[in-house]
Amino acid sequence: MDTTKIIAIAACVVVILVLIVLSSKNRIHRTYKKYMRVDNKMNLSGKDFAFISKEALGLKDLQFALVDGKLTDAYSPKYKTLLMSEEVCNTASLSSIAIVSHELGHAMQHKEDSGLFFLNQMLAKFTHFANKFIIPLLVLGLASFIFKYPNDSLGITLMLIAVVLFGLHVLHLVVLIPLEYDASRRALKYLKQNNFITNAELHKAKKLLGVAAQTYIANLLDSLFIFAKKKGKRRKKR
Repeated sequence: MDTTKIIAIAACVVVILVLIVLSSKNRIHRTYKKYMRVDNKMNLSGKDFAFISKEALGLKDLQFALVDGKLTDAYSPKYKTLLMSEEVCNTASLSSIAIVSHELGHAMQHKEDSGLFFLNQMLAKFTHFANKFIIPLLVLGLASFIFKYPNDSLGITLMLIAVVLFGLHVLHLVVLIPLEYDASRRALKYLKQNNFITNAELHKAKKLLGVAAQTYIANLLDSLFIFAKKKGKRRKKR
């Protein structure tokens, strides 16, 4: 296979990956907005649902806080805090209780000392620090290899370290996928067993959480562009 064909195939792969990433993110935003306009059976805002569920799930140490933006809702293990965007917090919608129940799923994973949750936290801490060195190591290694200064072996070593660190970054994203699906599974089970939503609403909540979980697969593909993003603005978590 000649060089032109290889470049053409690589370009096609990049375009396909970009399209997958963009379509996944657009889909979650569309679904979120759609079900933000749909009331839930109990007419509960995200805040009301969170306070009720805190007691029901025995999460006595759980705290709540507001966070800026949309789809920025998250669970902080460090502070045992459920972060809610203002819209989710104050709107009585299907999106609100579905998203909050998903984050409560993470709180339950933490409470139960889930092995997958623990592994994710260890990888998150390490990669948060290590990712800063991927590009510098790669650049230094490439320069050392090309100019053979002080020798090409050092260059190869530095590039290998960069590849290993990037591999751990990808592993972290791989671990996130089953972790997120488990949180959504817990969320849907809790909503159904406690009659917070109707069967029709359950179907819609399942669709919303399913699309949300798919964004982590998109993020895995997105990680292939990590080097291009280092110079860009850091995105908020969810």
